[in-house]
Order: sequence, then C-alpha cells, then structure tokens
Amino acid sequence: MRAHTVRRWLLPAALAIVGLALDSGAAFALGLNTRSQIVEDLYDTQFIDANEGWAVGVFGAVYHTTDGGKHWQQQPTPSTQHLYGVSFTDAKNGWAVGRSGEVLNTPDGGSQWVKQQSNTQKHLFDVEFVNPKEGWAVGDWGVAIHTVDGGATWQDRSIGEDQILYAIDFADHDTGWMVGEFGSIRHTTDAGQTWVKQSIATQKTFFGVTAVSKDKAWVVGIDGLVARTKDGGATWEFQQGQSEVASFEQLGFMELLKNPGLYDIKIRGNKGYIVGDIGNVLVTEDGGETWAKSLLPADWRLSWIRGLSVLPSGEGMLVGASGLTFTVNGKEMRFSQVETPEPAAH
Repeated sequence: MRAHTVRRWLLPAALAIVGLALDSGAAFALGLNTRSQIVEDLYDTQFIDANEGWAVGVFGAVYHTTDGGKHWQQQPTPSTQHLYGVSFTDAKNGWAVGRSGEVLNTPDGGSQWVKQQSNTQKHLFDVEFVNPKEGWAVGDWGVAIHTVDGGATWQDRSIGEDQILYAIDFADHDTGWMVGEFGSIRHTTDAGQTWVKQSIATQKTFFGVTAVSKDKAWVVGIDGLVARTKDGGATWEFQQGQSEVASFEQLGFMELLKNPGLYDIKIRGNKGYIVGDIGNVLVTEDGGETWAKSLLPADWRLSWIRGLSVLPSGEGMLVGASGLTFTVNGKEMRFSQVETPEPAAH
C-alpha cells in the first residue's frame, strides 16, 4: 500500500485522540443531534429526486428512502462485500460496486438485487452510469470496466498502470474525468474511447471528482486538496489545501486538522458540497467559486463523511461512518433517522 494511502487511513483513528482540540468554527446544523439506528459504515448515496434515494455500505448493505431521508429501510442483497459506490439512472435501474469486483444490479428500484459478472477480482470504488445501458466502474490497480448493455457484460478498460482509481464522473455522454493516486487525472471527450492524462502540480491522491460541463470540473483529495479546471483540464488551479508532499511528522496534528482528507464533491447549479474527515463539509452557493467551511454537530464531529448526492435543486444527502446520514440544502443540515425491518414471524 502506498505511503499517502496509508496515512489517509491512519488519520481518523489518530484524530480521535485530539478531538477536544477541534474548533467548531462556522459549524451549522438543524434538526436532531443523536445517533442513527444504522450502525453500518456508509460509503455512497444516490438520489433520483427529492424523495427517493439509496445508500450503500459494509457487508452488502443497501438502504432505501422514499421521504427524502427522514426514514430508511434496508433492502436485501445477495452480497456480503463492502459496497463503495452506487449509481441510479431512474427509479428502477441501479448498480452498486465494491470489494473483490462485486457488481450488483436492480431492475426494480431495489426490491431485488442480483450479482453481475464484472470479470475482475479487484476492488471497485466508484460506478457511474450515463444511461440505463452504458456505465463505468473504477478501482484498485488501475482497473476500469465498461458496459453498454446494462451490465449483462462488462469489458476491461483498465489503464495499465499501478494506480488506484477512486472516482469517475461524466458531465454528459461524451465528457468525463476519472481520478486517483499520485495526482492522477484522466479525461475523455469521446465517451471513454480514449482517456487522456492531464497535468496537475501535485503527486497527491484524489478521492473525488465532479464533472460540471465540458469545460468545468473539480477534484478533491488528501490534505484538504480542492482543485478546479475551467478549460476542460488544460490547466488546473488549487482553491485550497496543501499540494506539496510532506511527511506526517512535518505537518503535525494541527496542520492535518486544518486540512483533513476530502472524499467526495458534487456541484449542481450554484450549490455544491465537499465532504471529508472529522465531520467537515464545505459549501458553495456561487457554483464553486468560493467554499465556506462547516462541521457536523458535536456528536458526529470526529466522523468521516464518504459519499454525497446532490439534486439540480441543490438539495443533497451526506453519508459516512456508523450510519451517518444528513440532508443538506445550502447551509441547512438535517439529521436523518432509519427504520429497520421487523423480524419475520416464525
């Protein structure tokens, strides 16, 4: 495992020791401030409208809501693998991906999930479908797989380099980016027929990407990195974070607290969000020009936030450690509850 990746996984445990040193800063929150009934770590979420969405997590867990995240119900799946990514194109068609090449598909909104043959045993960290037939998944060891038949068959489109790919996003059918280790950014303008490396002034890992248009995209990653392009990736500029590589000892705890790892980003219109370690949420209300820092409520302050879904209206859902689920709308944040199914009668 690479040095940067090792430090990223060690940080949350270390931060618990110094949690009392955190400054609440400009934290905002509305609603309940209590623990969720979900106990599983959640890694990703996808909403198709203001009411209906899904969240995925450890040991094949999939949760479904039809009231905007006020309540969640667990859906049965045939998987015991951790699920890291989820993508729905409409209320019926969805996919989830995870460890050991796991790919699950539902044709009916999650009433039934079935396994698909991905033809890889490498971990898959993200999935993106541009329509009900065509989609991509990326992951460990540079793996990338592609389908044009809804996942009935998957083709290997791996990059051929020893780099973990953490995220992929498309602005439209033809234009997309995928990102990963060592400052890796790859761009396509021909629906993935070719992926072109793009240059950025860092060797640090990127965990998240959002493709806003043919010209605009943002990436986020380790040490609080936020970078954007306005010219299709010909140039990238840093909006915040430490782009130079430094050791844990050089940075120290307080510097790491200032620049926690950032894992996901979404921008829809003027509103957007970035999520990461120690309860950090960054909010934009001007289309990504500026970002305001916030923190989760105190009970969740040391939690990592891994996944994010945002609607065109700017409403969104955040998910993360130990069943964390918060709905957001600009600077408003609301805690979500969950309903678990009653045991079957014998």
